[in-house]
Amino acid sequence: MSTKLRMALLFAGLSLVLLLGVLGYIYASHSSSRQEEFYERLTAQCVRTATLLGEVRAADRMLLRAMDVNTIHRFHDEKVLVFDETNALIYSSLDDEPIPYSAEVLDQIRHVDYRAWRDSDGDEVVGIHFTDNGDDLVVLASAFDKHGQEELRNLRNTLLVSLALGSLCIFGASYLYIGFAFRPIGQLDQAIATIDVDRLGEHVPVAKGNDEIHRLAANYNRMLERLRGSFDLQRAFVNNASHELRTPLARMNAQVERALALPPDSAELQSTLNTLQNDIAAQASLVESLLLLQRLQAHLPVHRTDLRADEVLYAAMDDVQSTAPELRINVDLGGNIASDKDLTVAGNEMLLRTMFLNLLRNAANYATDKQVRIRIERFGPTLQIGFSNSGTEPLPDGIFTPFFRGPQAERTNGHGLGLSIVQQIAAETGGQITYRFEGGEHHFTVDLPLQG
Repeated sequence: MSTKLRMALLFAGLSLVLLLGVLGYIYASHSSSRQEEFYERLTAQCVRTATLLGEVRAADRMLLRAMDVNTIHRFHDEKVLVFDETNALIYSSLDDEPIPYSAEVLDQIRHVDYRAWRDSDGDEVVGIHFTDNGDDLVVLASAFDKHGQEELRNLRNTLLVSLALGSLCIFGASYLYIGFAFRPIGQLDQAIATIDVDRLGEHVPVAKGNDEIHRLAANYNRMLERLRGSFDLQRAFVNNASHELRTPLARMNAQVERALALPPDSAELQSTLNTLQNDIAAQASLVESLLLLQRLQAHLPVHRTDLRADEVLYAAMDDVQSTAPELRINVDLGGNIASDKDLTVAGNEMLLRTMFLNLLRNAANYATDKQVRIRIERFGPTLQIGFSNSGTEPLPDGIFTPFFRGPQAERTNGHGLGLSIVQQIAAETGGQITYRFEGGEHHFTVDLPLQG
């Protein structure tokens, strides 16, 4: 059973229960009103009969018979009985319809003055205690409300037909409405069934609206965009990585072949081996960078602790200056740095150190005066660390893309992964990095959220 049909049946079932309750209340209310009205008519008949009986009790039988003919038979199967103070029957109507009674019933009526009930034949009975004009009588009147029962039966049939037709209409309307409401889900289901890597650009049409189904379709389209971006990034990563790995491996293979052909004690063999060793070290660095970048892009969990950002920065500076001693680094702490809390961030020490290392190495490679200035400031809940170095022209767009190398990269070693890794680490730590070229200087600014 489809969800649409199941929901339509559920809605129709709930509506049927509500409709049944309303129609049942109407029927019960009408039945109660009919019974009360019929009891009132029987009570009036009892009073009328007792009053006339008192007026003509001394008259002859013919007059009493005439009274009986004129006052009885206004109801179907009517019967009236009158009892005196000793519970002796002093009057009975002409009808042969019996009224079941007993002395206990008559005494009870004398005690409570009024009683109404339905007998085993379905006739409705009213008994009253009549004490006007000095009389002490008990009057029983019984009849069958034929007209009222017919009306009640017609009402019941009408309500049952209304219930059946209402249920069909509710089910049909709910099925059509749910089908209309589920149309975007059907389109989404069809799109999911046909989606593959090459069709990530096919979006589900989203009509105007702000309900859950429209938001689901919109979120599905956004998910496709993210997937397409991830697949495009993965394709570019694989293509660039294969190129970056294939060319050096081919070069190293050629160097090995050349070394094998050289005399063991030649100076050229030593030079070739040194070059090969440098290439191997560069490839090891590339593989390490690729693994780190892939880990960051996969958003794998990393261990986080509270770290002093300045301490991690100074450790990275020591590493850089061991390989680039000519680089001069000036660090300036802003005046709003007042305590350790103003420098404490939550992150992974190895990742933060790698981020600072890459920014410092980038400055060492491209700074025209071999100098980098670092400014550390606090802005509200954010710690801002700015790296500035001189330059001749702004870097082109795409500098944070993996394997991107600008026009000045021809004279430097590297694989175009450093700034991409910096961006990924900043995002992993909950911050961001921005770049601008201003006043003949490159400015890289890292914003990191402070802990607490």
